Amino acid sequence: MSKRTAEEAAHRRHILHILQSMNLPMVQYAFAYGSGVFSQAPVSQKVGNTPPMIDMVIAVKDPIHWHAANMLRNKSHYPWWTRWCGLWAIKAAQRMGAGLWYVPYVNVQDEIVKYGIVSVEDMCKDLLYWNTLYVGGRMHKPIACLFDATNDRVPNAQQANLTSALRVALLMLPTSFTEMDLYRMLASLSYMGDFRMKVPGGENQNKVNNIVQHQLPWFRIMYSSLLSRLHFVHVVRGDDVCFSMRQDKRPATMALVAILLPQNVRLRLIQHYQREYHLHPVFEKCKNMSPEELIPAALANIRKLRDEPDIIAKLQTDDDCEEAAEWPISTRFWLAVAHQSTFQDVLRQQIVDIVANPARVQSLKGLYTAGIGRSVRYLWSKMRKYQKGRTFTSINSK
Repeated sequence: MSKRTAEEAAHRRHILHILQSMNLPMVQYAFAYGSGVFSQAPVSQKVGNTPPMIDMVIAVKDPIHWHAANMLRNKSHYPWWTRWCGLWAIKAAQRMGAGLWYVPYVNVQDEIVKYGIVSVEDMCKDLLYWNTLYVGGRMHKPIACLFDATNDRVPNAQQANLTSALRVALLMLPTSFTEMDLYRMLASLSYMGDFRMKVPGGENQNKVNNIVQHQLPWFRIMYSSLLSRLHFVHVVRGDDVCFSMRQDKRPATMALVAILLPQNVRLRLIQHYQREYHLHPVFEKCKNMSPEELIPAALANIRKLRDEPDIIAKLQTDDDCEEAAEWPISTRFWLAVAHQSTFQDVLRQQIVDIVANPARVQSLKGLYTAGIGRSVRYLWSKMRKYQKGRTFTSINSK
């Protein structure tokens, strides 16, 4: 592990030097990710004789002013129509999708770089609220932080993002699971609803497994301390290869976890069960309430209910029982949500719906922001990776 850490640190310094050599305007935050930074699998290391592209996301204070300065410094990074039309052509597209402007195939010191520009504000909102899960989803997986001038605003939001991802993954996992199951679930969140995972020539179908298998130490570094703070999850047994875990899946515990999900996910869950009010008497009572009224003012009420299985059982079957009057309707609502047999499927669908449209728009927007030549080259590279991934899977399955 110490050898891998040293190698990763040296590579990160190399990538930081590349970023500094790009002569970009002022940057507030930057990170690198993907197979050009962390190994994913033998098939992802090279496409033909070309090393993997180094992917970066760069957060800036004002993207439009930033582009104005960058267009003077790096005209070749922009397609001819944006140089000819001016900033209004950039402004119109920057906010579309997930709010990123990507430029692929920038040659820097014999390396190939793809970088995306996003505002610090949009980045933090996605990390905290999961508006699109485009940046937030990429940061669920190992990243190399290159630069931070946000006074820890982004790192703090990133910790909230990782905690949210952990909660969602645990809600979708069974009572007993392995460490690999957990990391695969975490790595897959940003691909749920991404159409590129379903179309030929899109993403490598083994991508999630490749990421987890070859980046296991980095997942442990990212999530181990956060996982240890969740007292309802316990390590059952383990070795140097993989741990087995067990979690408390009682409805009251799952309700506590669900209430603490990111704002956008929580709102979608509330609206879903308000529409499906026939599923439970308490949903019927809450169908016309505002979402804010269904956020418990004190989580202590649900914590108390964890030790009252008889009361919980009564609330699940009869929300008009005598005991119901002792508990706020918001508490009863989330208990009913967590008790639904289809809750995991509903939660998964909310993630799919969050990811789908921004991912689709960003992919289409790439034709505009990168230009036709770079876009065709990028698509061809993806198709070759896709085919190599299928060949690699076919060989291993024999």
